[in-house]
Amino acid sequence: MQPISRRDLLRGAVAGTGVLALPALARAATAADTPPHRWIGAGQFTHVHDPSLPGRRRYLNDHTLIKAAGRWHLFGIVGDSAPPGESPDSAAEVAFAHASAPDPYGPWTTHADALTVDRSYFGEEHLWAPYVVEAGGTFWMFYAAGGRSGAAINLATSTDLFTWTRVPSGPLFRGPAARDPMVTRIAGEWVMYYTELSAPPGRHIVAVRRSADLLHWSAPETAFTDASTDATPSVTESPCVVERDGWYHLFIGPRGGYEGTDVFVSRDPFRFGLDGHAGHVPGHAVEVVSDGQDWYASAAGWFRQGLYVAPLLWRDDAPPPWQSMDNPVAGLDVDGRLTVFALDAGDRSMLRRVQLDPQSDTWSEWESFGGPAGAVPTLGRNVNGRLEVFSLAPGAVNLHHRVQRPDGGWYAWEEFGGPAGAAPSVARGADGRLEAFAPAPGGASLARRRQSSPGSLGWDAWDGEFGAPVGAPPAVAANADGRLEVFALAPGGSAIHHRWQTAPGGAWAAGWQAFGTAAGGAPRAARDGTGRLTVAAIAPSGLATFHRRQTVPSGGWGDWQHLFGWSAAAPLLAPSADGRLEAFALSPGGAPLGHRWYADPGGTWAAAEEFGEPGVPLAATPTAAADATGRLHVFAVTADGRIRTRVQDRPSGGWRPWNSFGERLVAPLPTGTPGY
Repeated sequence: MQPISRRDLLRGAVAGTGVLALPALARAATAADTPPHRWIGAGQFTHVHDPSLPGRRRYLNDHTLIKAAGRWHLFGIVGDSAPPGESPDSAAEVAFAHASAPDPYGPWTTHADALTVDRSYFGEEHLWAPYVVEAGGTFWMFYAAGGRSGAAINLATSTDLFTWTRVPSGPLFRGPAARDPMVTRIAGEWVMYYTELSAPPGRHIVAVRRSADLLHWSAPETAFTDASTDATPSVTESPCVVERDGWYHLFIGPRGGYEGTDVFVSRDPFRFGLDGHAGHVPGHAVEVVSDGQDWYASAAGWFRQGLYVAPLLWRDDAPPPWQSMDNPVAGLDVDGRLTVFALDAGDRSMLRRVQLDPQSDTWSEWESFGGPAGAVPTLGRNVNGRLEVFSLAPGAVNLHHRVQRPDGGWYAWEEFGGPAGAAPSVARGADGRLEAFAPAPGGASLARRRQSSPGSLGWDAWDGEFGAPVGAPPAVAANADGRLEVFALAPGGSAIHHRWQTAPGGAWAAGWQAFGTAAGGAPRAARDGTGRLTVAAIAPSGLATFHRRQTVPSGGWGDWQHLFGWSAAAPLLAPSADGRLEAFALSPGGAPLGHRWYADPGGTWAAAEEFGEPGVPLAATPTAAADATGRLHVFAVTADGRIRTRVQDRPSGGWRPWNSFGERLVAPLPTGTPGY
């Protein structure tokens, strides 16, 4: 009989009957006051520890940090790294790594593994997610184990953090999918949070139990319930709860992709809800610790090589903006020249570069175009060919735009108004007018604004009631008949919704309609040469990408179909000159970069191939645009802020090798996530 993996454990739990009853969706306790910290996030993550051994590349996953006798100790899942883009077998996670350091940033000293699996101990077959607390001069390590006999939370103790002994009484308790325990002290009692499944339909929950002695635990309660009814993949893993200023903050993931953790706030440590969403940390299996003065977020995961640490940020102002899906952003200007816009890595000023000759592929130098900006800009192309650039001011203060003149020059920047949660999504409808869609900070609402007339410098007033709320900036595309259609992620990633014009250039359908189940981030949309739209999105934890295509131009929709495996964000969709779509998906960790394309105009996808450069990790999913010859240019920002480009050798043809796109360093912003 094969060992049981985490996914097997979840599937079996849903199919079984011994599961927790599902109460009404938990909501954060209401209070007259509001949290003093309106948004919780993290600064730049730094790689601080590699658990690899000579000749053996290893990763860390769920982990814990504890400070004892003036030194920090790290314990975590450790395993052998898989080939790039592939996930390891979680059933093979059978040891806990151990390291120590004087400071969370190191230097870290590797010690012998703290604990290895003991298959004679009550059916233990794996070791997952350790958490260590100190009480009464003893260190208590809680961890997830089990196997064929079911999920279990086990306990081992130590007096020196090096030698660990399992308690002879066996598991503290079992559950349908009990794992990822976290233990803290609240109001004079010990409290354990852990990931679990509810009764059918198998919603993901954070369960909680209480104890007076760390050995005997109460019956489970439900502290948080995710809105999704899909039992796999899990999105309530690695729960971590910390208190600050009388408010409790729950960190759980993977949300917004594999390398994402959401934060929920509540006055009540036993009741959190989606309405208490208060932040996002771009890391997997995030743990939060404090040295009494500073707060830190640590992260690890299958696609990284060890431990990463960042300062935890408690923001008192508005939530940070979402980053544009495209970084850099590119499009044809009024003279038919491919133009690229990016943000300088140093001061976030806006940069522009123009293709001078598409035949020889020569480009101008980077030049200043304005700024600084709070996010990579977005583009609209007017019916007369003039580009229009839409920018977000630093600090999400407001929106601006700049319009190209008929002679190829540019008018000055102007205020654009509207909500400033992201640079707006822009598309041109059948009547030739641009329409812009902008989310408010934190996604509280979605507003819409339309040009007064085709190609006009003027715009109608904002419609602030177009949609609310959203979980990410929307994707906008034009149907074959010119009707615009908007696709938006629901808060918490619980679903994808869409709304469309009922007639070309006309009114919009009343309200949002369901378009898809839970997703891990903003979707993308594109139209192919047959006139049909395709929408792509990642699964909640990023383990796969799926797409859905119209059955006829401007018509109904087919079923969701698999497109890629592990992906950091929704894949780029770009039509070649002959109308066949090309798709590019980046794996978590920045490599590999998958590439698929229509093998025929009917939409049959060719097998995936590696499109990236060996040893060159990317910061985000690339962007693409066609030049005046019809050749696609792919632009990718590397992890160190350099732009690399790859160009088709002819329209709809093969691809030339990767090349540098200038020496200027640009901001390596992750796709679609709230950033600072």
